[in-house]
Amino acid sequence: MVVLGDLVQLVVGLTAAATCLTAARGRAGIPRRWRLLAAGGLLVWAATRLAGIATDPPPPVVDIGFLVLPACMLAGLLAVAHTRPRPVPTSPRRDQFALVIDSVLITGSVLALLWSVAPALVEPRLAAYPVADLVLFTMVVLLLTTRPDSPAGRRPLVLIGAAIIAFGTADTLRLYDAGPEWLEAAGHLLGPALIAVAALSPVRPAPDRPAAALLAHDWFHLLLPYGPVLVAGVVLVARTIAGEPLTPFQAYLGWLGLALVVTRQMLTIMDNTVLLDRIADTQQRLQHLAFHDPLTGLANRALFSERLTLALEANQSRGAPVAVLFADLDDFKLINDTFGHAMGDRVLTAVGERMRSCVRAQDLVARLGGDEFAVVLDHGVLPAAPVRRRSRFRPRRYVLSAAGVRVHDGLERRVAARRATAELPYPVWVAEAEAIGQRMLAALREPYLIDGRSVGVGVSVGLVAAEPGDRLSADTLLRRADAAMYAVKRRGKGALVTYTGPRDTTPHADLPQLLAGALAEGGSPAAAGFEVHYQPIVRLADSATVAVEALARWTHPVAGPVHPDVFVTMAERTGLVAAIDDFVLDQACADAGRLAERYGRPIDLHVNVSAGRLGQHGLRDAVAAALARHDLPAARLIVEITETLRIPDLPRAAEVLGSLRDLGVRVALDDFGSGYNALAQLHAMPVDIVKLDSTLTDVDASPERSGALCRSVLAICAELGIAVVAEGLETAERAAGMASLGCPMGQGYLFGPPAPLDRLS
Repeated sequence: MVVLGDLVQLVVGLTAAATCLTAARGRAGIPRRWRLLAAGGLLVWAATRLAGIATDPPPPVVDIGFLVLPACMLAGLLAVAHTRPRPVPTSPRRDQFALVIDSVLITGSVLALLWSVAPALVEPRLAAYPVADLVLFTMVVLLLTTRPDSPAGRRPLVLIGAAIIAFGTADTLRLYDAGPEWLEAAGHLLGPALIAVAALSPVRPAPDRPAAALLAHDWFHLLLPYGPVLVAGVVLVARTIAGEPLTPFQAYLGWLGLALVVTRQMLTIMDNTVLLDRIADTQQRLQHLAFHDPLTGLANRALFSERLTLALEANQSRGAPVAVLFADLDDFKLINDTFGHAMGDRVLTAVGERMRSCVRAQDLVARLGGDEFAVVLDHGVLPAAPVRRRSRFRPRRYVLSAAGVRVHDGLERRVAARRATAELPYPVWVAEAEAIGQRMLAALREPYLIDGRSVGVGVSVGLVAAEPGDRLSADTLLRRADAAMYAVKRRGKGALVTYTGPRDTTPHADLPQLLAGALAEGGSPAAAGFEVHYQPIVRLADSATVAVEALARWTHPVAGPVHPDVFVTMAERTGLVAAIDDFVLDQACADAGRLAERYGRPIDLHVNVSAGRLGQHGLRDAVAAALARHDLPAARLIVEITETLRIPDLPRAAEVLGSLRDLGVRVALDDFGSGYNALAQLHAMPVDIVKLDSTLTDVDASPERSGALCRSVLAICAELGIAVVAEGLETAERAAGMASLGCPMGQGYLFGPPAPLDRLS
């Protein structure tokens, strides 16, 4: 009967081993590894059964063979620990070592409790089997309770735990030589079968778990091993007090438990040390990401604003010079459209590197977004030092320097040494800032060699310097630099302009805010200093005035006269240009009667409209309302499309201009030949008049080149039935040259500058 039972267990063991080998073939990594380990352990286990059948009594080496399967299962469970998610990544080796310590610690505590109530052992040499089963079962419980996973991932682990229970039950009955033999045999049959079923379980990845849930399991993972230790300690102390001394075995388990607890604590300290290091590194990375542009590595808008605020505080407290350079790449969209955004990103990175090479160590270069860059030039703020690692247990001490920046107390001497160089005369400082700006402008003009391809991009730079003691905010200074940069855009791009607006330090010195107040909804632009000037447009054949162009002018009660380039640029940037356009349109229509009286006949009115409005609603309604309000014939009005902004949508712009022409209004392209206006627009949009830019009408200075260009444009416009006006005629020679080329009309200071209606000649 015993031989039959061993034979059945041999067959079941070999079948389970074959099943594990078959299941391992279709898998890789850890799922394959633990199945191969289980197959190897089952083969050795089956071999011991075969040795038991062949020899009677079996040799002592057979008893050792029964421990191979628990050893293989131990290795497999340690491998499975890799796949169980943890809230904080840790060393795999330390995690496995901690799992073994926790399992042995719990097992020792349970054995210490059971030792006093367990009967004497019949076969002490067989005690290693149930103890090994108890360690493995404890490890399975720890994996299930402290390392969460999906139900599909838990299923093989639960089956392995059930197999260990089956083996443990059989080994315990064998140890005490108690219970029916069929129950012991059933345990040895059920164990291999459950392992085979676990090997056949499908492999599915663990789902993402919330960090809070994982953290709760991690706290449970830290506290669970000490529960049995605490219970065992309390029970043993109570028994000792009651007069029952500890047995040598219990004392040994106690010392072993103490050693394991100390070891476990050392592992926890090591994990916490690694965790704190990672937290410190993560904080440094997050801080860098929060204050730096991810593409170029330059400072971002947040760091730029903070640094500029500190520089202005130093300027207000002790007159430390500060200036801002605002740079915008010219027509950068063409690079993205032509070469792709990847090339555009590399150009932006190269631009940032060149800008950093052109400024001093204490200056801050920032990318504000898109193709906009800015630089803080100052003598009052300590330059940013590289971040150095420091001990978590040594708090860093800060002091507040005279510049208003917090620095380490060991660097205070460097701050004090720089104070002596901070106070520079204002004119010298402006000249130095302009020199830095010109150096940067020259460097950025050079082509960029990227992947063997030369890419060129222009740049417009605006500069503003704060006077000592200016009560300006960082936003105000940046807006002034922005306005200066856009003045460059309007004047032809590729240059540097220094802001020369009002310098009073009252709250009213902020031109963008002044402009917003002057054009506020419900207010009167005329009451805020806006007025309309008119410049004649003449027939070149006889110098007779045939039209006038209406132009906005602004003289603020506090800021004084503001150059049109400045306030129009600000209006375009802040979305207020429509208010200026509508004011000029309404005033020109209202003055039409007085203009007719002054010239003795009705003349045409040219009114500028920003190209950005062609993609918006409301332009047609505004024009129709102005014509109706002042009873002006639509044929007398010409809407000039200014070229300072790119027309956002040509089909939409053509539709809007078509609706204006349906009213009877004519359309003109202003400053043709420069900026964004091109020949393609003559074909895409309904245009009645083209106004040639002054760069094309200098036929007196370069008669061959300019003459050829003008003849070509005049011929094209004649074919399309478009009238032409030559701008920038300041000399009689230039006017005569354009007339000889066949240009019918002209405009310029030769025939009169822009002037109020009552001063028109």
